[in-house]
Amino acid sequence: MKKDDISRLLQRYLSAKEEGKEPYFDADQIDEMLSSFEDSNDYTYFDEVLDLGLKLHPGNSALRIKKSRQFVYNEDYESALAMLKNIAETDNQDLDMLKLECYCSLDQYSKVLEITEELIARDCDYLEEVFEEISPILTDLDMNEEARDFVDRGLALFPDNLILKNELCYIFEAEGDVPRAIELCNELIDKNPYSYEYWFTLGRLHSTVGDYEKAIEAFDFALTCDDSDTELKILKAYCLYMNGSYEKAIEEYQEIEGDEEVTRRISPLMAKCYVRLEQYEKAYQLLSTVINDPDMEDGATNYINYINCCTETGRNDEASSKLTKAVQLYPDNVRILSLLSLSLLDSGKKEESVEITNKIFKIIDSNNIDPEIQEECNRLIHAGEYLLSIGEVDKAISYYKKVLQINPKTPLIHIHLAMAYLHNQDLKNFANHINQIPEEDLFRLIRKIKSGAFGDLDIDSDNEEGPIQPKDLAKEFLKNKDNSN
Repeated sequence: MKKDDISRLLQRYLSAKEEGKEPYFDADQIDEMLSSFEDSNDYTYFDEVLDLGLKLHPGNSALRIKKSRQFVYNEDYESALAMLKNIAETDNQDLDMLKLECYCSLDQYSKVLEITEELIARDCDYLEEVFEEISPILTDLDMNEEARDFVDRGLALFPDNLILKNELCYIFEAEGDVPRAIELCNELIDKNPYSYEYWFTLGRLHSTVGDYEKAIEAFDFALTCDDSDTELKILKAYCLYMNGSYEKAIEEYQEIEGDEEVTRRISPLMAKCYVRLEQYEKAYQLLSTVINDPDMEDGATNYINYINCCTETGRNDEASSKLTKAVQLYPDNVRILSLLSLSLLDSGKKEESVEITNKIFKIIDSNNIDPEIQEECNRLIHAGEYLLSIGEVDKAISYYKKVLQINPKTPLIHIHLAMAYLHNQDLKNFANHINQIPEEDLFRLIRKIKSGAFGDLDIDSDNEEGPIQPKDLAKEFLKNKDNSN
């Protein structure tokens, strides 16, 4: 039906409504009006016209399917199924798709298979589309095992279907088998080397396993296919940052065009790059625009970076006040508390520092801490060093053991424990940890022993300087870029 004809139908409906009358339309006219509403994405009169149509033609299949779709949109799957089951039609694609979607959403995969097997037996002409449309629904519902089974069934029937292979790629990723996902994604790219989606997926997969060089390369190919995706540009810039290309990451961020929300998102990310480049004033200026935003993401990290910039640019009073505010805002954040603990040591308040350290370990024991943040806790080994230096050996050992529990691969942790046990003349435990020292750390230990510097071991295996004194702990914590980010 022509657009003008549909406009006349709608005007007739509105005129009758204004006069308080109920106009009559045949089922096809109602269906045409509803379809025009859907095409124009204007649903102002959709519900009332649909209700009028069902009142005038209660048995019409097309209108009942549209009503069922409305139920599905409102997540009322039981009502949708009740209406769909009363439609006595076969080989109706919309009808079958809606039924399958409802059963997926109701976690009734057996019914999904039952309907699918019926469609296979009938050899319906839209069977391939059934697998293409239902597989992503199962994936989106986190029904990973069912999605894998359904995709495997589909590929058994349509082995060259790229949509199903693409879905299998997502399933491999969800299962944690990223290498197979990458392999399959490369196969898809061989089939269609100009697919923006495939290149984007490949880049994202490489980024998840830390292969940032290949991720950046894939993102560049994706951008040649379509350079309009802001999210891709942000992710590429992030990979450049993770790959150590901080200047290029900044250039990428600066080229991103977007609204205020985009600017708000990328400002802290750019600031991280400037921190890595030790351009603290530029980082400070960026962070000062977002630090007071209550809705900013990763607020604790932004505070750490901001305090770092304040310290490096001589704004010590501001650094102190921001640390106080950060502790108030994030009272259970391990990195913030770590910085507070080290700051207290810097001020000579060792008892208060130990109290904060104990709080940190309680938080860790509660298992409510992100694994990435646990890595930051290892810097607390400095507090153990300080306790050892003042003779509180048992307390230092308890801290070292806690660090070992958090991350057994902490650099030099077995050396620290060995030296502490040797301090206590506990040769059994000394030998136990000596035997667990990695080869690269063992050579360093031998050099320390030859120099007689038992007490001069530090946590950073790349740093050959002497121990960090208590008054410098907070500054060293901030200067360590891993703690700042």
